[in-house]
This record gives sequence, structure tokens and C-alpha cells, in this order.
Amino acid sequence: MEDWRRIDIDALDPESGRLTAQDLIPPYVTQTNPQEVQQQITQIKSFATSGDIGSALQVATSNPPYGADNSTKTMYFHALLETLTQVRQADIASVVKQLQPQQQDVLMKYLYKGMSAPEGQRQGGILLAWFEKLTQVAGVRPVMHYLTDRRTV
Repeated sequence: MEDWRRIDIDALDPESGRLTAQDLIPPYVTQTNPQEVQQQITQIKSFATSGDIGSALQVATSNPPYGADNSTKTMYFHALLETLTQVRQADIASVVKQLQPQQQDVLMKYLYKGMSAPEGQRQGGILLAWFEKLTQVAGVRPVMHYLTDRRTV
């Protein structure tokens, strides 16, 4: 045992179990029905096309599809991104103030997702404006909840 720094201690412990991807899924996340998510997307788009962005965001952030598959989550994200891009920058703060604290946390998750996705990066200025107004209204609480919550959007 000359190189003791490279010993895998967990491999030597018989009671130590390796974590799998399934172990990392929070127990309180339930599977989401794709038809329900599609109905929610339709409702979001309906509110957004009628100009009621506040209601569209309230619907979008009240029950996000945490337990859905990646393609369903992507469709949901695109609907929310379209809604966010329809708001004038002067109206962002008033829309954010209409949201409950939990909804603001979900909105922050989608803003971070948008900044990391190529389609969201094309709308980077708009997402940064939303980020700025959200942190002005809610402080750093949504950022901290984004960093600590294991549920992904």
C-alpha cells in the first residue's frame, strides 16, 4: 500500500451502498401525466395570446411538471419562454409582484434553465431583465431555493 491516497474506502465497506440516479430523485416528486401537462401548456398559451401574462405565469409556475420526462419538460419550458418574451421590460416588475413566493422560486428555476439552454440564450437580455426584476422584488430567496432544491424543471 504505497499510494494510500488512492484507496477507495467505500469499496472496502460492505454496508456502504453506491448511490444510483434513482436514489437522487426526491421522494416527494410524483410522476406527471403528459396529457395534463399539455392541457396546462394550452392554458398558458391561451392566457399569453389574450395578453394576460400575469395569469399565464401564475398557471405556469403554480404546478410545474417536476415528475415529467425530459421532452415534456422541454415543451413546458418553451411555452413559458414564449410567455416571458411577450412582456415589455417596463411591465416585468408588476408581473413579478403578482406571483406568490413559491411561484417566484419556480420562475427563478426557469430563468436559470433558460440561461443554460441555447434557445434561452438567444433571449438572454430578456431573461436577464426578468432575473433583475425578480431579485429586486423577492431578494436572493429564489436564488437560494434554486440552489438547494433537488426538484428540476
